[in-house]
Amino acid sequence: MADRQTNSIWSHLDGDAFEGPLTGTGMDFIPLIHTTWEEWQSLHPDTTVLSYDTDFQAQYRSVTLGMPNGRFARQLLTVDDRLQSEALVLGVMVEDAFVAYPVSELEQTSGVINENVAGIPIVVFYDIDNNAAIAFSRVVDGEEAQFELMPGDSFLARDSVGGALWDFEGRSVGGDGSLEFVTSYLSEWYGWSAYHPATTIYAYVLP
Repeated sequence: MADRQTNSIWSHLDGDAFEGPLTGTGMDFIPLIHTTWEEWQSLHPDTTVLSYDTDFQAQYRSVTLGMPNGRFARQLLTVDDRLQSEALVLGVMVEDAFVAYPVSELEQTSGVINENVAGIPIVVFYDIDNNAAIAFSRVVDGEEAQFELMPGDSFLARDSVGGALWDFEGRSVGGDGSLEFVTSYLSEWYGWSAYHPATTIYAYVLP
């Protein structure tokens, strides 16, 4: 991607400029949830929807996704075969540490993983009903908390510090607090590992 103001070239997976006047600059990440329309409506009932009826139809084109035939695949310098190339992972970045949480492993958990990455306490939320995953800081009111998933139809996690409930977006239920977002997003393995070759893999055991 290139910005129109400086014509700097940006990486689409890690948000860093690698060519042009802004080389070395990094974009800020914001939380992005991969979820269903039903769940999104329950979280944000006043949401608006992007219209398909625009004046830019000529700029739309079909793209080839995935590792086998995509243009990105032909540009890879390395291929990491620890996972299947198109395995879906939650990529987590904490300082200079990178961890991939395979969705196949997240499916085997309760939906909440209390972790430490680069010495930083984080929690990974996984909503199996919507195949969604995201990471936050485990620090609540200045204390390191443990989280557990509560039974029920909606995703709610309870912290061990004050017993507060938190929704999937890290918002306090019945309060005004929010958990600090930890840079994380869903990606296919070949893309994540190509940009972050030093990544570790959650629950990965060397063959």
